[in-house]
Amino acid sequence: MASITINTNLAALTAQRNLSAATSGMNTAMERLSTGFRINSGADDAAGSAVSTLMEAQISGYDVAESNATMGLSLLDTAEGVLDIVGDYLQRIRDLTEQAANGTYGTSSMQAIRTEVQQRMLEINRLCEVIDFNGIQLLDGTSSAHISGSGVNLQVSNNSGRPNIINLDSSLFASAKCTALFITSEPGRTADNWYERGQGAADSSIDYETSALYARITGQRVELSNGTVYDYSELGYTAIQDMKYDPNNDGSSVNSVSCITAICDAVYTDDSTAREFLQFIDEAIENVSDRRTLIGAYMNRVESAVDAIGVQKENIVSANSSIKDADVAEESSNYIKYQILQQSTATLLSTANQMPSIALNLL
Repeated sequence: MASITINTNLAALTAQRNLSAATSGMNTAMERLSTGFRINSGADDAAGSAVSTLMEAQISGYDVAESNATMGLSLLDTAEGVLDIVGDYLQRIRDLTEQAANGTYGTSSMQAIRTEVQQRMLEINRLCEVIDFNGIQLLDGTSSAHISGSGVNLQVSNNSGRPNIINLDSSLFASAKCTALFITSEPGRTADNWYERGQGAADSSIDYETSALYARITGQRVELSNGTVYDYSELGYTAIQDMKYDPNNDGSSVNSVSCITAICDAVYTDDSTAREFLQFIDEAIENVSDRRTLIGAYMNRVESAVDAIGVQKENIVSANSSIKDADVAEESSNYIKYQILQQSTATLLSTANQMPSIALNLL
């Protein structure tokens, strides 16, 4: 049986409790509607908050991985652009050399051809020396990526370990200067078998016409087994620099004469030496072509990695949204519900506060 009391107003206490709950529910709905998130603190959903935090770390990591892959594409694109120019120059050098191989050109014409070839070679060297990407020398063979043999690693995923990187082979960063492209000395090749590329042991009983070209380029005195002597030491090519180059990327180095002047003076002397040099140019063109092909393959692979990163990121974002994002329709309904409850409870609390005054009628 309910009693009439003055000190304790149970109806008012009940109304206050419900008013507080309605106000709290309305505030929660307002917060979720204003932020767009169902989880705004750990108190909203402790387990969901922990899972969402990990997912957001992954999403951020995918953004960085996508940026890394895009930078890798830019690096490859930069190198390919220069190699395109080098390839065009080499083709022009070949055309000029094939002209020089025709015996109808006199001394002045040969000198004109030699001058243009020399300038083309110098420009190839200049381009390879100046081209870089973010401090990485791409085509002069001096980058740590090439010297160490480690190449360049592109981090294209969130985690550590080799499956999360794409390694750009060190051969991409080998020198594309004339020093490296025009190989003029190889292991096992003597003046007698200089033309015999990779055909096994030297055969000193055979004299090759290219012995003259070898002697001219190196500025050395060469005596063949039949007593023929080529002596160009008086040309003064004593400052010719020998550099190591690994054309097959197999760890075996060969020497390459780096003096463009010596090469041009030796090749563009008569039609026979120019004709011999065509093979070297063809090998240089093949070298550049192979490298561009490899760059194209890497670009396709990196672009595929970018697409994969996008798909993975989209899936994680979708999963995180289902955990953390607020349902606007539901929260709008909750907001209206708690707003009505708050208003009705406030009215009832006012009524409940008037109930103790009934006791005055009994006095």
